[in-house]
Amino acid sequence: MSQFGMQMPGGRGSQRPTPDVYSALLFFALVAIGAACFLMWQAASAVAPRDGKPWDLQDANKITLNEGT
Repeated sequence: MSQFGMQMPGGRGSQRPTPDVYSALLFFALVAIGAACFLMWQAASAVAPRDGKPWDLQDANKITLNEGT
């Protein structure tokens, strides 16, 4: 029927969703957040109190910094 310009209701197949500008921005934001987390992890490891483990907390009354390698 489409050859005569007529269409049946519900005759069109479902379209696959396509990525748009917002999907690209979301992907870029996730990459940027991942890179920022990696850089902050490296910076925290550089000044960590023991063995370069940034999750070890220091005593609040005695703060020391590593001199770096």
